[in-house]
Amino acid sequence: MFSTARQSLPAACADCIETTRFAQAGLAPIQNAMQQFRSAEGKIRIDFGTMSIISNPLTQARMILDHPAMEARILAAPQLPPLPNMAGAQLPHLPALPPGLLQIAAAAAMATRMEQLGKALIEGHEVQGMRYAFGAGAALTSWEVWTSTKLALPVLTKTIGPFGERVCVCKCAAVQTPAVMFEPPSGYKIIHS
Repeated sequence: MFSTARQSLPAACADCIETTRFAQAGLAPIQNAMQQFRSAEGKIRIDFGTMSIISNPLTQARMILDHPAMEARILAAPQLPPLPNMAGAQLPHLPALPPGLLQIAAAAAMATRMEQLGKALIEGHEVQGMRYAFGAGAALTSWEVWTSTKLALPVLTKTIGPFGERVCVCKCAAVQTPAVMFEPPSGYKIIHS
């Protein structure tokens, strides 16, 4: 569904709200806000909490911005992003990454089963749906991704697994993104790892 080849897509952004409902009784749902940006050159930035992740799918370069510490960590080797909602599947000392294009590509490569869900209209966008399954039996996790056919950004993702259910709804738009958004901010300490 996604390739690392450059596509002629408009620069775009998405404001997303992610809601997690836990399977364990008595736990209140949790909501998180995040933003996703894609440059006309294909670079991707995801802002969540006090952190940002910037990546270039063509070069596999990745940078993690820790805003309170004013640090930009350049990752030395290409790493696959963590799969959504899988226990322990995150970079050390960082919160779980939000859904995004990198995770969709990783999911396609690691899924035990994939299913095309067809086209639909969500949040005013024509979307194409895919469902990825991971694991088996009680550990089965299903990740459903509905991606804008025009903007190539996820509009709706839904993950169901032993933890419960996580739904992320994004309001996407074609927007010119300044090149500076995809670089380390001025004054940040650069750390190579």
